[in-house]
Amino acid sequence: MFTKACDLSDLKEGKTDVAAVERKLVLLVWPLGGQPTAYQGMCPHANEPLADARFDGKVIACRHHDWEFDGATGACIRGKPCRLAEYPLEIRAGEIFVDVSGVTPNRVS
Repeated sequence: MFTKACDLSDLKEGKTDVAAVERKLVLLVWPLGGQPTAYQGMCPHANEPLADARFDGKVIACRHHDWEFDGATGACIRGKPCRLAEYPLEIRAGEIFVDVSGVTPNRVS
């Protein structure tokens, strides 16, 4: 079920934002030259929140252990092979909606 995460105006190209959707932390990412995407809001490595992750418009870097993820695909580019789980996202009338049902956040041990 799609639930409103935020207004599109809250997310800028080259930036990230976080939202709580159905009691799950969601990392909203708008890569430079790409489209807004919704990923799990917790790092798969140590289950630390990505709310304070660094983002240079292309790479998401977890501040806790410096694992890095491609902002366009969610693939891990520094750390063990894994990826951020992606949630379906829709933009309707200037609002971002995310569906977290049926998607399990990834974890790496």
